Amino acid sequence: MHLMIPHAAALDDAARHAFAGLALPHLAAQLARLSPAETWGSDEFSPQPPHHLALAALRGQAEPSAAAWAVNAGPELRWALMTPVHLAVGTDGVDVLPPAALALSESEGARFAAVLRELWPEAEGWQWRLLDAQRWAIGHASALDSLQAASFERAAGQHIEPWLPQHRTLRRWQNEAQMLLHGHALNAEREARGEHVVNSVWIGDIGRSNGQPVDITVDDRLTAPLLNGDLAAWAEAWQRLDAGLLAQPLTSLTLCGQRFARRFTAQPLTWMERLKRRFQAPELASVLETL
Repeated sequence: MHLMIPHAAALDDAARHAFAGLALPHLAAQLARLSPAETWGSDEFSPQPPHHLALAALRGQAEPSAAAWAVNAGPELRWALMTPVHLAVGTDGVDVLPPAALALSESEGARFAAVLRELWPEAEGWQWRLLDAQRWAIGHASALDSLQAASFERAAGQHIEPWLPQHRTLRRWQNEAQMLLHGHALNAEREARGEHVVNSVWIGDIGRSNGQPVDITVDDRLTAPLLNGDLAAWAEAWQRLDAGLLAQPLTSLTLCGQRFARRFTAQPLTWMERLKRRFQAPELASVLETL
């Protein structure tokens, strides 16, 4: 099995402290057995998270498009992920609240998507896929060509300014969505319940599926708790991973943080290398800090 784990590490001190307190014997055993191989990524300011770059490279994909992978479609259309969001205006800028802040149900998410289809109608060649309550894929044969935007995973829980799309078409679409959602009856219902309104959308992860399928198990159970800032749930998810998939025989393991994705693979070792690994196993915290 080739296992990929997105959001295995974070740069803030609280996440490092949460990880340092974990006992993950199976992860330690895998890293003691596997050897470092490829590395993808650059820094935490790149528009795509490292696991997107790693998947694109392993699939021979020209673009790191989470949208195209999510719909599992051919190269006929270019796809984007659309996420309903709440933009919160503060004293030092505008924040994009993390996904858990909205807590949309499947039915409520579908109702909001139905409203927004007015801006991206099927009559004009748009295709929609409702992946879950807060992730929709929109596809088109040409309207998304040449457009690029940061992944929502980069912006969630952060100030919006560094991640805003530069292309005027994407900015126009976002503005049109905000005007359509402002004062809408669905948001009036949410306000009456004391919930955050859906006052904008995030459009990102744009690309076309033109690579080859590869046998990779992507376990993203760490993503939601980390994006939501719930480090206790993130640590608990790490322990479930260690007791589950990381206890299985792996031929390859890719750990992904905010800056880099690093792949570890099974490679032939000399007797001396095996002996050295036995007594000098890599320290987990040190490995995760490199991500």
